[in-house]
Amino acid sequence: MKSLQSCRINVMVSNMDAAIDFYQDVLGLFLLDRFGDHYAEIKTPDLLLGLHPASKDTVYGNNMSIGFGVTSFDETVQALKSHGIDFRIEQDVWNRLAHFTDPDNNSLFIAERKD
Repeated sequence: MKSLQSCRINVMVSNMDAAIDFYQDVLGLFLLDRFGDHYAEIKTPDLLLGLHPASKDTVYGNNMSIGFGVTSFDETVQALKSHGIDFRIEQDVWNRLAHFTDPDNNSLFIAERKD
């Protein structure tokens, strides 16, 4: 794929306004562009998230997971908890992970690598 210019993950959403509010206002990501309720692009460091309206065939909640690497794990968890987000915290030898969901029950997590 010599001509590869960019990559994105498309997330199927049931409510474009709620999804944009969540990814932009709660997670603090940047709304790059919006095309009504048809499509929106959310910019993250090194990744583009595309928000698409879900179809009747969309299965919610278990299709993927999106991870966000952070440098201030505890601070980030507390900031997101202030928005009503519940977490399932997990630690292994290499990482601390905090699993949560977006308004459509898509799996997300924040991760901090242990030194």
